[in-house]
Amino acid sequence: MMTALFIGMLIGVTVWWTLIQRLQDKPWTEHGVLEGSQDGLTSSAPKVGLWVFMAMASSLFLIFNSAYLMRVGFGHGSLESWVPLDEPPILWANTLVLILASVTMQLARGFAKKGDNRGVRTYFTAAGALSVLFLAGQLLAWQQLSATGEYGSSNPAYSFFILLTTVHGLHLIGGLWVMSRAAVKVWQNLDTTNVVALGSVRQSVQLCSTYWHFLLLVWFGLFTQFSIT
Repeated sequence: MMTALFIGMLIGVTVWWTLIQRLQDKPWTEHGVLEGSQDGLTSSAPKVGLWVFMAMASSLFLIFNSAYLMRVGFGHGSLESWVPLDEPPILWANTLVLILASVTMQLARGFAKKGDNRGVRTYFTAAGALSVLFLAGQLLAWQQLSATGEYGSSNPAYSFFILLTTVHGLHLIGGLWVMSRAAVKVWQNLDTTNVVALGSVRQSVQLCSTYWHFLLLVWFGLFTQFSIT
């Protein structure tokens, strides 16, 4: 039941977000492609690649989610019984930090649409700093759980917590690497009026913001799961 709800939530929010972004782009006002623009020079391959990657990542998290829920209800035989974790309060703060990272990334996207690379730089930097802060908070959560002395590798709840937060963190680290490459474009074109350069920055920021919203959605699912089991 929980797996179905998790899948339904993931699909629902993904569809909702796709529609919102499409409406914000106002396709009904587009009468063609500006000559020399990024859209006229490149295909939608990067966007397709990102969505394919997010679909694969979603499948991975759903597999882990299914294993997690099956293990919750399997407490007999030779396996250790499931002992629920007392989630560190810092997870709430970490969630807020990731929300802010997603919001600032969206603000950077708005400035990119306006061609204001200085605004993009400001909010891109903020989003990156907040993302690193989130990762540091996750490490602190691990430390707090370990310091209690009540949890260890023999506790399946603790093992799954470490596994799922690690996988999510690695996806975020990968996003930061891609973001750093996009930031180079932003810094190199702070005051440019070149349509192609502005289009390249806009596309990079759009892809990063979409990915950050995806990571936030996944974290919502994981955090909810940790809280109710």
